[in-house]
Amino acid sequence: MTNRFVGILFASAVLALVAAPAFAHEGHDHKVMGTVSMMHDTHLEVKGTDGKTTTFTLDANTKVLRGTTMVKKEDLTAGTRVVVTAEEMKDKSGKAMMMAKEVRLGETTDSSAKK
Repeated sequence: MTNRFVGILFASAVLALVAAPAFAHEGHDHKVMGTVSMMHDTHLEVKGTDGKTTTFTLDANTKVLRGTTMVKKEDLTAGTRVVVTAEEMKDKSGKAMMMAKEVRLGETTDSSAKK
């Protein structure tokens, strides 16, 4: 290998290492698809399709929808399939947290609910 090639390879590796944390910063949306494992007051726990469990904070601005219809957060029961759109933020103590912007419930498969 030539010195120039090694230099380019090294520079590319350094750039990749420096740029990677920039994509994991707060302030942009994250989507998690999975099943509700727990809902308590202002905290929603979802087991993602990847098997990882994520806890989300819900506030007055969090929209909970089934299709295009707003529903109550009480509809977020264990076993409900959801897609959560959230933003990573820092709480008052500086700890990272996921603030849910929108929670979309899966369409019901119960044929009586479609009547």
